[in-house]
Amino acid sequence: MNDKLKIIGIGSPNGDDRLGWTVIERLSKRLGEREDVEVVALDRPGVGLIDYLAGETECWLVDAVKSERKAPGCYLQPGLDQLLQAGSATAGSHGVGLAEALNLAGTLGLLPQRLELHGITIGAANIAGQDLSLAVNAGVNRLVERFLERLEKNVVHTATFNGGVGSLGSSSGSSE
Repeated sequence: MNDKLKIIGIGSPNGDDRLGWTVIERLSKRLGEREDVEVVALDRPGVGLIDYLAGETECWLVDAVKSERKAPGCYLQPGLDQLLQAGSATAGSHGVGLAEALNLAGTLGLLPQRLELHGITIGAANIAGQDLSLAVNAGVNRLVERFLERLEKNVVHTATFNGGVGSLGSSSGSSE
């Protein structure tokens, strides 16, 4: 088991969908040479995500969440059950979604002991170009600060995979 915290930003080079990458870019600049945290940006990994999760003790995943109910830039922290129930609507904008990859990882027993899902809402309209919208950029800044605060306090989240596929011991929540 790897005892480092692994933070994975999932995305693509397209508009607001690049927010996972942007979180990783900003974190790596701020974390410097910190040895207890590994940051990784992945381009629509699909089932390849499993290779990055296997053998990890703790992992935080960051991805864009398309939402018609919440304004772009809102923070969401769905539990694994919520993500799996929402299916592709919450799974991001990638071929094999996050829900499917996590479901398979759970079935194979390859999920980290502690897994957190962190989403920032995007609108369906801004997935072109290379820049984040102002609202999503603000959401990214808030999430980066939230992560840095937690790392400074060394707070450990209690989200643990407890057996069956789709069970995660964390509560779900969201904030704007």
